[in-house]
Amino acid sequence: MKKTIVLVGIGGYGSLYVNEILRPENKDKFDLVGAVDPFPASCRRLDDIISACGQPYRTLSEFYAEHTAELCVIATPIQFHTENILEALAHGSDVLCEKPLCGDARDIDKLLDAEAKSGHRVSIGYQWSHSEAIQKMKCDIMSGIYGEPVSLRTLILWPRDRKYFGRGTGWAGRIRAADGSLIYDSVANNAAAHYLHNMLYVTGRAVDESRRVVDVDADLTRVNDIENFDSAVIRCTLEGGAKALFVASHTVDVTVNPIFDYKFTRGRITFSQNDAPESLAERDIYTAGHIVGVADDGVRRDYGDPFIFPERKLHVAAFGDKVLCGIRAASEHTRLINKIGESFPIRDIDKSEIRERGELLYVDGLAEKLISIYNEG
Repeated sequence: MKKTIVLVGIGGYGSLYVNEILRPENKDKFDLVGAVDPFPASCRRLDDIISACGQPYRTLSEFYAEHTAELCVIATPIQFHTENILEALAHGSDVLCEKPLCGDARDIDKLLDAEAKSGHRVSIGYQWSHSEAIQKMKCDIMSGIYGEPVSLRTLILWPRDRKYFGRGTGWAGRIRAADGSLIYDSVANNAAAHYLHNMLYVTGRAVDESRRVVDVDADLTRVNDIENFDSAVIRCTLEGGAKALFVASHTVDVTVNPIFDYKFTRGRITFSQNDAPESLAERDIYTAGHIVGVADDGVRRDYGDPFIFPERKLHVAAFGDKVLCGIRAASEHTRLINKIGESFPIRDIDKSEIRERGELLYVDGLAEKLISIYNEG
């Protein structure tokens, strides 16, 4: 049977959901019964949406005043996630909300309570967490093939220019919205949030659980004219004693797509989206584009490419028999982001170290320094 869907946020990342819902081969799966966006003109397929379900509503309340939907898909700015999720649950919809869960960790308990009372379920759209590759990998980790986690490290260098930090309605790079609500938009809570979350998620002891962070230290820097940081080195101690290192930046002049190296008491799992650069130590341990694990049993396990079919999260939320990454699993990342925001200062990089390439601001030599930090663990 078709799943009735209301889509909240049809521009920006919401366009991915628009394209998937309206894909001809999905006409017997999804029935778009409403769209919500106060600025609908930003959607390139606005005419197709109007043909499918009529003019978009300005608010979710306006939609629910006239309609119902089995699934509410939320792709709004971070500061609206909590209120959107609560409203959808109150009106009898299951929810798929884009990552992160929310901006304010104080909202987590009320979200869990609302989900439990509603009888409906909430999924959070970390696409890696919904990928077949990550699910197979997590299943093996939970089964004990690799033993207990010892050290996990992740590197992402994604240059982002002034246009990126000026996107949306002024919330990019902000710690708080104009009304004081928390956003914490940053390299660690938006573009690269998946890869920080992933270290917590795959070491969780159940499918919809993440490993708890018991201690954290962070070095945060800022180059662009924003409120929050645009580069970060985050060091965590996880429950059970494992160490996690997250190295990420938007203010570099080279691109290094996500790379990770997870070590366990009885094995190791690695990933590089592309061939690892020469400056990475042990670059021969990576298999381009595939997650590969080798345990003490000597078996090489190829889990595949976690970037395949990012829209799978929509299909899982609509038709899956269980939540793969819900409020509980996503909450540990939100708690970590709040702890970092509350506890560590942001250091402004001296202007003498900043270079310009078109609209990109970057720090000379920062990429090499961050790769060195990753290599050294």
